[in-house]
Amino acid sequence: MPAASSLPDDVRAALVDGGGLIRAADFDTATRSRSRLHRLERAGALVSVAKGVYVDPAALAASDAWAAYRLRVRGFLTVAAPDSYASDWSSIVLHDLPTIGRPPAVPNVIRPGSRVSGSNTTRHGRTRFAAVPDRWLGDTDGWAVVDPAFAVADIARHSDRLTGLVLADAVAFRKRNREELAAAAADVERWRNGGRAAWPVRRCDTDVESPLESAGRLAFIQGGLPESLSNVWVGDYVPEARLDHYWPDFRVAAEGDGLGKYLKDPAAAIRKEKEREWVLQEMGIRLVRYTWATATLSPDLLAGRVRELLNSASVSGRQLRTWPRDEGLAILGLSSGRPPLR
Repeated sequence: MPAASSLPDDVRAALVDGGGLIRAADFDTATRSRSRLHRLERAGALVSVAKGVYVDPAALAASDAWAAYRLRVRGFLTVAAPDSYASDWSSIVLHDLPTIGRPPAVPNVIRPGSRVSGSNTTRHGRTRFAAVPDRWLGDTDGWAVVDPAFAVADIARHSDRLTGLVLADAVAFRKRNREELAAAAADVERWRNGGRAAWPVRRCDTDVESPLESAGRLAFIQGGLPESLSNVWVGDYVPEARLDHYWPDFRVAAEGDGLGKYLKDPAAAIRKEKEREWVLQEMGIRLVRYTWATATLSPDLLAGRVRELLNSASVSGRQLRTWPRDEGLAILGLSSGRPPLR
């Protein structure tokens, strides 16, 4: 596969200007010809991601599956009908929300306002026709998209509970509310399998920060455990430690162990983790740690470990206070860390 350096300078410059995309119609000027792009495609120096839209194959090959899908979504939107909006997973990737599993085979867009439902699929994308209320239509970074709350409700109609909860938690966290998700679920209720969207919306939490925490919560929910507090702060007089999941009446906590915190400086991360566990032990808080594999492949085991601690006598300790996630951060003068939904 040709490297990016094999492309002519003006083509490489056009790719940079287009955020990785070249639209043939925009390249066709008095000094440039779209036929050059066709020749480069035939030579393997460019690859088509939509009709008349090209990317550098080296850049595409270097991208992970979802990053490549995002490029294809942008390419498909570039030449789609003016009233086309990126929908379901295509909306999710453009909003930089969490993804799970493999991306769809092709980008998806919705053309709203039609009383006639149905879809049209080509090798570059799928267009659905559906009556979508205007309040769910918008844009992000100049791309026409359906609102992420509506995208979540749409996806949840056909997804498993883990996927639905991960997405609902992520959108609730960004928006700081569940009301928009509930409204979106109500709007798809009469669609095929629309009733399935209600479950993740009803169970989502505005303070869950990651898919790993969502996976842990799902294990606890399905295990019939009491509802935990998410990312709550604990301490004597000021917030001292934040816990992914906390049952204050039992002084039991659970935390997801992701690899990210160990990558930069493993020794420092482990040292900080041990110091933190000592603080929690001094508070009388008993802790269960889990990984993505445990939460998703052995959820009964994870729920059982927590249940054992909830059913055992709590360790006596000093009086503790709790603070909601954002309140604790504000007291400590820290940012809420909630990325805005554009």
